[in-house]
Amino acid sequence: MQDLLFQSAMSAIKAGELVLKYYGLEEFALKSDSSPVTKADLESNALLTQELLANSPYKVCSEEAILDYEERKNLEYYWLIDPLDGTKDFLAKNGGFTINIALIHKNRPILGVVFAPAFGSLYMALEGFGSFKVQIESQKDSTQSIQFLSTLQDLKDKKVRLNGERVAQESALIACDSMFHSTQETQDFIQKYHLKVQKYGSSLKICALAEGKADIYPRFNGTSEWDIAACDIILQEAGGVILDYEHKKPLEYNKQSVRNPYFIAFAKTQIGGEIYKDVLGS
Repeated sequence: MQDLLFQSAMSAIKAGELVLKYYGLEEFALKSDSSPVTKADLESNALLTQELLANSPYKVCSEEAILDYEERKNLEYYWLIDPLDGTKDFLAKNGGFTINIALIHKNRPILGVVFAPAFGSLYMALEGFGSFKVQIESQKDSTQSIQFLSTLQDLKDKKVRLNGERVAQESALIACDSMFHSTQETQDFIQKYHLKVQKYGSSLKICALAEGKADIYPRFNGTSEWDIAACDIILQEAGGVILDYEHKKPLEYNKQSVRNPYFIAFAKTQIGGEIYKDVLGS
């Protein structure tokens, strides 16, 4: 399974090179839910699907090609991917978009890769193996496209374990918030606990918790399973947790509806803390 983790990471890097060819272009279409989709989303989806099917026997469920519930409900394993998480960030050219790959076992992710190509930041985790970050070097080729200078061995040699310990310099607790999807309920939560806010795009909010750069992430509006699965296992293996806000339990996947409930993500250092206990009602 470790080999599959590194192979998946290499696939995410390839997809990152591909989407950067379209970075800065403003052409997009609107899907039925009014969310934007670009050529980068679709080509990244095609590349990742081809790679994952070549590297494993597992089916693929993607934001751009949803596997029907009747096809996936009894699968022991399947891939759950978002080929370009944060399309609004991509179009806004703020760098806060990612490629997300998760392997679901029954109703939980056991493998996750999140790659932020604009920053060269790769996060990956495998259940029981740990959570890691690799800073990927890049260069521009003769066509000015970005090429990332990484091999499987580079990933193995350069990975840095994420242990969830706090590295933020602020004494106040730091809450992550969305660039484009914050809500009044989120703002009320932040004010209630006197939290300092840092805004991140896409899956980078939960990765910031795994790195110890932030402490908590309340999310009180819609996300889908492919938005969260990869960074969920990254946070879990760094000692943190994402809790369903209503049921106070870790998120479940492979539901009939791919929509997530409202949730709060806690960094390792916040588990058992004041807000954590308050949320749990203990």
